[in-house]
Amino acid sequence: MALPHLVKYIYNNGSDEVIRRGKKIHSLGYVEMVEHDELTGNIVFRVKDDNYTTFYKVSIQKFADPKHMNLRCSCPYNIGDICRHEAAALFRMQDMIDKNLLSSSAIEYNQQHSVAKMKFIDLKMLKMLSSTHIMQEAERMLRHGKANIEFAADERVEAQIQYHGHSFTVVLQKNEEKNFDTSCTCAETNHPLCDHKVMMYLLLLQNGGPYYFDSIRNWDKEKNILLRSYGYSLSDDLNGKFEFTYKEGKPFLKVIDPSIKRINASPAPSFIPSQPKPAFQPMQAEAETGAPVIPDVITEEKNTRLGIVFNFNEKAYPFFSIDAIQGEADLTEGNKKFIDKIEKLDLGKFINTEYFNEEDKNLLQQIRKVQQPEINKYLNRNSPFSGIWENIIHNEGDKLPEETRVLIAEYLLPKIKKFTDLGTTPVYFLPKGKPFKTAQLEELELSRQFLNPLFKIGAKNNDFEMNCVVKPEGQLVSLEENECSNPFLFLYNGVLYVWNKPEDLLHAENFLEKGYLKIKKENWAEALQKNILPLTKEYQVEFDKSLIKEVKSGNPEVKLILQERGDHLVFQPVFSYKGYDTRPTDKHIIILPENDKILVIKRNEEAEKEFIAKLQNLHSQFIFHDDSGGLVLKGADVLRNNWFFLFVDAMKEMKVPVFGFDALKNFRFNTARPNTHIHVSSGLDWFDAKVEIEFGEQKVGIADIKKALAGKQSFVQLDDGTLGILPDEWLKKYALLFKVGEGKNDKLRLSKYHLSVIDDLYESRNEEEISFALDAKYERLREFKNIPQTQPPQEVAGILRPYQVAGFQWLNYLNDVGWGGILADDMGLGKTVQALSMIDHFKKTTGNLQALVICPTTLIYNWQKEVLKFTPSLSCHIHHGNLRTRKPEELLQHNILVTTYGTLRSDIQMLIKIPFDYIILDESQAIKNPSSKVTKAASLLTAKNRLCMSGTPLQNNTFDIFAQMNFLNPGLLGSMEFFRNEFATPIDKFGDLDQKDHLRKLLYPFILRRTKEQVAKDLPEKTETILFCEMEKEQRQIYDAYRNSYRDKILGSISDVGIDKSQLTILQGLMKLRQICDSPAILNEDEKYPNHSIKLDELTREITENIGEHKALIFSQFLGMLGLIKEKLKEQNIQFEYFDGSTSPTERERAIQNFQDSEECRVFLISLKAGGVGLNLTAADYVYIVDPWWNPAVEQQAIDRTHRIGQTKNIFAYRMICIDTIEDKILQLQERKRTLAKELIADDSTFVKALTKADVEYLFS
Repeated sequence: MALPHLVKYIYNNGSDEVIRRGKKIHSLGYVEMVEHDELTGNIVFRVKDDNYTTFYKVSIQKFADPKHMNLRCSCPYNIGDICRHEAAALFRMQDMIDKNLLSSSAIEYNQQHSVAKMKFIDLKMLKMLSSTHIMQEAERMLRHGKANIEFAADERVEAQIQYHGHSFTVVLQKNEEKNFDTSCTCAETNHPLCDHKVMMYLLLLQNGGPYYFDSIRNWDKEKNILLRSYGYSLSDDLNGKFEFTYKEGKPFLKVIDPSIKRINASPAPSFIPSQPKPAFQPMQAEAETGAPVIPDVITEEKNTRLGIVFNFNEKAYPFFSIDAIQGEADLTEGNKKFIDKIEKLDLGKFINTEYFNEEDKNLLQQIRKVQQPEINKYLNRNSPFSGIWENIIHNEGDKLPEETRVLIAEYLLPKIKKFTDLGTTPVYFLPKGKPFKTAQLEELELSRQFLNPLFKIGAKNNDFEMNCVVKPEGQLVSLEENECSNPFLFLYNGVLYVWNKPEDLLHAENFLEKGYLKIKKENWAEALQKNILPLTKEYQVEFDKSLIKEVKSGNPEVKLILQERGDHLVFQPVFSYKGYDTRPTDKHIIILPENDKILVIKRNEEAEKEFIAKLQNLHSQFIFHDDSGGLVLKGADVLRNNWFFLFVDAMKEMKVPVFGFDALKNFRFNTARPNTHIHVSSGLDWFDAKVEIEFGEQKVGIADIKKALAGKQSFVQLDDGTLGILPDEWLKKYALLFKVGEGKNDKLRLSKYHLSVIDDLYESRNEEEISFALDAKYERLREFKNIPQTQPPQEVAGILRPYQVAGFQWLNYLNDVGWGGILADDMGLGKTVQALSMIDHFKKTTGNLQALVICPTTLIYNWQKEVLKFTPSLSCHIHHGNLRTRKPEELLQHNILVTTYGTLRSDIQMLIKIPFDYIILDESQAIKNPSSKVTKAASLLTAKNRLCMSGTPLQNNTFDIFAQMNFLNPGLLGSMEFFRNEFATPIDKFGDLDQKDHLRKLLYPFILRRTKEQVAKDLPEKTETILFCEMEKEQRQIYDAYRNSYRDKILGSISDVGIDKSQLTILQGLMKLRQICDSPAILNEDEKYPNHSIKLDELTREITENIGEHKALIFSQFLGMLGLIKEKLKEQNIQFEYFDGSTSPTERERAIQNFQDSEECRVFLISLKAGGVGLNLTAADYVYIVDPWWNPAVEQQAIDRTHRIGQTKNIFAYRMICIDTIEDKILQLQERKRTLAKELIADDSTFVKALTKADVEYLFS
């Protein structure tokens, strides 16, 4: 009844201290699993030390294989067989296996001994340690079976269970760790507890409660402690004096006689620790007693060495012992011999190792581990139901049970093999029957060659004879030549050999007496089948030629077995020769019985390798599994690219049967392909799709398909328990239909906005799978691929470029079919004029127009000026500011209302009362957050149609498009949660190309985007635009205060001394007002103003939202403004370069090269004067003049830094002008004095000289 091999490994290799501390670390919960690979059987734990706050990594390889399991800990204490961290990890792993927390198909349980990790009868733990089926069977057994409890005492229950004519012996017993050792005679291997054990637990729980085992515990010791408080013990008469009660199985003392009082505890006796007794006690002389003389104390330091003696005088199995001896080593013999007499050490007593070297100290520990008490301890641990081994005496003639001999062999053999690594240690043996005297010890050499048995079988005297031989040093020797006649050791010519494996020893034991076994002819067939053929799998077995019928090779029959290993599927090839199955890792020679003869078959390894190569060629991701010789594939790879069907077809073509489908749990695939039929019809404002899908005889509902797709699964659960695979081409064709359609019974309903999905199916339709019944309206919708050529309004017909005409026609088509869309052209391509052309056409066609334009505050005046410039027939009104009207009827008097996102949020209650023909959102990324108030407000507006305009509708991630498209075409992308799970997360986090393609199909009718590069041939080389900005309240107040102050000062000066002598004051006033237009924070005044800058805000928005991956130059005359822009760019984590007049030539050249070459650096900040000449910055195609001035020539030089030889892009230049400020009025003054400006004015001083008093009054008004 052996322990689980993991626990056995701990007890076999760990010291008591290691075991104790390993249990402690495990019980404290310091062991955490971090990796588990079921395929390779490897597991990694993170273990915290019990003394220090240090974590160590414990790796366990092939944990399911007792023979090949390997451990490694990263701690510095891992110098022995096993450290405390490895012990803790093994305890934890066994605990997880017992609780079914570590699933592994390779783990098998032996019901003869399994451990139930629970302190009392816990129903929850019983369910965890068994299965639903076992629990149900145990409950039936409890009702209809019979249990006879034969013994119930000392925390142990023995019972016989009778059920359906079968009898089972069950033992349940508490162990030293207060868990349960359990035993049953049944054959259950999948769970720690079988139905018979569970039935017994349920019976005891029902009759005695969860603490039943505590109630049958021998509590005498605890009872005596309780009685001692009153001066009594169990040996006294307690009748009428005391009574014991039990609570949760534990005894409590109740005093019945009130006259009995508690007594004071007597003082604890003082104990004087005894001195350790030395191992060397005075003894009689060796000559008289036959024992070596051992001195009491070693007083003189000598070359004392330790030696070992293999003593063959033991009468109990294994019939030898290993004794320790010490003496003075002979230096002339390399310390391998002793001088004069030697002394035997008593290992049961204290041994002074002061004069031993480190090698001998370690050797002493090795010798202690092979002493009888250690063997007994190991047997007790591994046989918890077999009693105490120290009290069992085995005589020489006794035959121990095979199970016990196996335990002794697996414990002793690895430790004996370690003695073969001894360096200069003297080794002797004491022959059987000789007294332990120095003269009787014979020198011995330990061989490092480990023996493997070889078997020879031949016919002899009409019977058969089986010989076991070994090859020490390559010489063939019979076992009967073993000079020590010991099963564990083979002594030959003064050299001692050790068996390689415990199994070798057990097989060789049968031949120890004679060296051979006789097999009667009548028993030959049975012996051949049961004993000999199993040996041929592991050992070399030679048959006499007379027994061999023939030797041949042939082509094997091939079959394939599928097995699960965690997330992997193992493809295990099996090759059958004459009905005998072999795997690639089995032996090359196959021996089969044929009547009384032997058939020897040499496997056709070429044919086997050829099949494995063909199988491996079916998938590039196959991994070779060394342990089984099979091929392994990840579950996801099995389903990808229709591979599973290709595999099934390939196996049919090769006529290779595939087994194991029924045993699979996670990969139980249905081999039938889906048979699909879909009928699509159009309704009033929707499409209906009737769907029928079958896998063979198994039908699938729409809900099942949608559930599978929502779970990112490429298979669907069928009614027969198999998985129907949805091939990649099927998913590519139909997945989007099921995702966006609303399922009801066997029908899917799609919105008119999902036309692209229907159209895609229509274009690639298979007559056998899909049919259509669509009306004429569907054909009208399909025109989005061939939009009608509508002529633009006459006012803009000569202005619009070809791509803008196409944009106008696209917008007009969207208006006709009732769709909303996003005009997503690059910044600078004229989105505004395209939108104005469309609503102007709407007005001329319908005779009426009520449009609402919502844009950022900085753009409201640009819209107003664009309306006046391109569509003067449309009336335009700006609805913004504190003085705006609150009456809807006043707003209805204008064709176009221009307002801001902030005003929309504030005035939504009024605006929802107006029925608009069109709503246009400019820079629509402002509503990308579906939860924001402005997004919710925009969605409340009423309009016949809607349009969004943005050069960057997707700024940061895919989710940005959802709110914009939901505003335009509600329901197109489903709910917010659906879109996030189905598209945004897979695309942004995992780069899912399929989902990206699905989203593209849904969106492409509703988004029109042209880049500068695409329409370059239609663009002028350079486009200059004014970007109007409106100051906010704080900046405006500072500006007005300075303007009023300087106006009074300048006009007074002109009155006093004339305009010529007032030029310096005028220049000062103009400079201050220009600086405030940038930001009051850059004024050089004693009083510092806060940074209120509409230009800085607008510039930041342009860079982060509009220019995308393009590069921009930003010019300013004021270094203070450039400094503010620098800080803002750093806040936004935007890379930039910078230089002004103080930048060194070396640094300037470095900055230029970095900006030209680096894809990350998108912005260059340049002082207007420093950047006027000598620069070539062709990487940029956007230019911003932050503070324009009178003389355009200087600004033109700055713009030309990009627009020069080598530039392949179209340049867009923007002058930033604050509305109703000195900048705005200078612009208007330029228009009035255009000729003067071109011909005469070159700098600021000449500009001021050209001003009249009326001009000054106008500028400062």
